[in-house]
Amino acid sequence: MDKLDKILRESLAKKGFAGTAESAQICFYAGKWEKMRLTPISFSRGTLKVSVMSSSEASELQMQSEELLEYLNKKIGRKLVRYLRIVNSN
Repeated sequence: MDKLDKILRESLAKKGFAGTAESAQICFYAGKWEKMRLTPISFSRGTLKVSVMSSSEASELQMQSEELLEYLNKKIGRKLVRYLRIVNSN
């Protein structure tokens, strides 16, 4: 599987889509995080932007933000996600 991952990354990089693919992958993994309900909006320049339904969920997510960032970086295999921006969609 690692070989396929390397081939895909190189191919995407040649076409200029590596950043877009990584952003989509990070948003996908953020949506699968089981600790809390959140909706990923975007990822750009090390910042993941997510939406939650209430201010209490935003507060809870803020307290768990380091755990979420560690989870995402572990899934990606590199330290790409450095910041979390939380938006209350209420």
